[in-house]
Amino acid sequence: MHRCVRVLKILKITFRAIIVVVCLALLAYNAYVLIARYAMGDSMPSVFGYAGAAVVSGSMDDGDGDDIKVGDFVIVHSEESYDVGDVIMFESDGAFVTHRIIAVSSQGFTTKGDANNAPDFGTVKISAVKGRVVAVWSGAGNAVQFLRSPAGIAIIIVAGALLWFATGFISSFSEKRSQKKKYDKED
Repeated sequence: MHRCVRVLKILKITFRAIIVVVCLALLAYNAYVLIARYAMGDSMPSVFGYAGAAVVSGSMDDGDGDDIKVGDFVIVHSEESYDVGDVIMFESDGAFVTHRIIAVSSQGFTTKGDANNAPDFGTVKISAVKGRVVAVWSGAGNAVQFLRSPAGIAIIIVAGALLWFATGFISSFSEKRSQKKKYDKED
């Protein structure tokens, strides 16, 4: 029985450490994004060249199977150069747009949403590009946006605290049960 209690204690400590690390990482990331966005004026903060955003339009959903849909979360990475065929995210009139490069010129890029009939109006300057899409998390955009909100941050904190106390309760209950069995055997 003592071995079982020892294993449970190790699991409790490990699980609690994971909870703390995950919650602190999420909170630190959210704090970094808020500071970068509002104090430093970076409209799309990145970490090690990576940034992400939720998709809010269906301009890349042409139905061919490799679509980027409304509600997806795209991760982009800042690159040295971009080529025809790359799907990039760029800033246009204060909004972020995720479209495919269809032509490259000395002035910048001509882009087009896969589901759109015509290319985008104007040329995208290299300085407006946030990065090339390197991953798409299908359907995760709404959840990520929520977790970045004040209510989402509060839920991260509350969920972490609940998991912390739940592991303590379960561990305590298991120890008491183990001790009761030990005393019952001695009688």
